[in-house]
Amino acid sequence: MYAKLSIIIPAYNEEKRLPLTLARLFAVMGEHYKGHYEVIIADDGSTDETAREAEKEAARHSELRLVSFAKNRGRGAVVRDSVLKEVSGDFILQMDADGSTEMEAIPRFVSYLTEHAEVDILTGSRTIAGAKILTPQPFLRVALGNCFLGAAKIMFGWPMVDRINGFKMFRRAAALDSYAHQFSDHYIAEAEIVFVAERRGWRVWELPILWTDYRDSRIKPLRDSWRSAAGMVRILINNRRGLYSQNLPNHHAPAH
Repeated sequence: MYAKLSIIIPAYNEEKRLPLTLARLFAVMGEHYKGHYEVIIADDGSTDETAREAEKEAARHSELRLVSFAKNRGRGAVVRDSVLKEVSGDFILQMDADGSTEMEAIPRFVSYLTEHAEVDILTGSRTIAGAKILTPQPFLRVALGNCFLGAAKIMFGWPMVDRINGFKMFRRAAALDSYAHQFSDHYIAEAEIVFVAERRGWRVWELPILWTDYRDSRIKPLRDSWRSAAGMVRILINNRRGLYSQNLPNHHAPAH
């Protein structure tokens, strides 16, 4: 069935949180979203009952389907594969399995893209006016996050804003082109995809979100900080090698 909106939820060992997230998602979509949509659970080689929980929800909701990957490869890998091989929507949203971003953002983001033809990609922000953190992160994660944003400002020329949030919505053309030139398999993919999109001339905009920290996060701050630092260096190397600027689309000139 044709879908105007495709929602991708990468999931690794999310048997406990995924059912709650899906219940909230379908409640909001049923009440506030008018139009066809699909929900794709990208199971990243989970070793628990994530796949079974997704199948239970799929039996109740025809909009949902499960895409299972044989081994754990990382969020970046399964989102990229899902975008390039699985989605049918005009708009493509990736979101977290823990539902950390309040679901009210979904119809709001769709409306914004519908009404603003000049914007290709929306990323949810916890730091701009109108955003609210309902439950804050522990001090260490906040500090490490600020260090990452500071490094991104220096290395990528980004303003000090929240471009690494896992809640992003794309126009179809922008998603297919950007993900075809995105390489990281891990958490740094959230920064890389924005870097790639801007390098390829797609226009990225931020909208505020309501956000809750869930302490059972799959992110390990110290391990993933080192991965992120190494990943940022690889992004710059890839850019110097021209990997992000191959076969540029002719919609408009690159951002930088």
